[in-house]
Amino acid sequence: MLHSHIVSYVQRRNLFVAGSRNKDLLQTDAFGAVKSMKIAESNGISRYIMLSSAYSLEPNKWHSPAMADLMNYNIAKFFADNYLVKQTKLNYTILQATELVNIPGANKISLNDKARTKNSIQNVGATLAYILNHNSTINQVIKMSDGDTPIFGTLEGIQ
Repeated sequence: MLHSHIVSYVQRRNLFVAGSRNKDLLQTDAFGAVKSMKIAESNGISRYIMLSSAYSLEPNKWHSPAMADLMNYNIAKFFADNYLVKQTKLNYTILQATELVNIPGANKISLNDKARTKNSIQNVGATLAYILNHNSTINQVIKMSDGDTPIFGTLEGIQ
């Protein structure tokens, strides 16, 4: 499951997927991510993919009623995402997922302005895997949700 503490290296790429389930936000969601970035850079790993939260880099959106319960989580993700973008030389992709739900995925998503409110965990995992092989996603922050377009085709359209 995506919420487990995982740092895995795949073909000289670093995929950081972690979640504290609101129990250890600073150590896991913020500083744990930064530590994994430093490890990646010190080991010559140039590609880094971060699973984040929708609007993590847009604090002005956190005060909406739908996001109120995620305030502390988004603060932690803001710290980690900003560090990745501004303090590293990693070829990053930040995937900002909307609410994760444990329902079957259809391998169809929506991105950015077309993103909706929910994501199947299966679709998020599949999207992360596809991102590994799509250089067009490098240095991009991508919002995603379940949607109507096949994952492969959606990522092909990123420029």
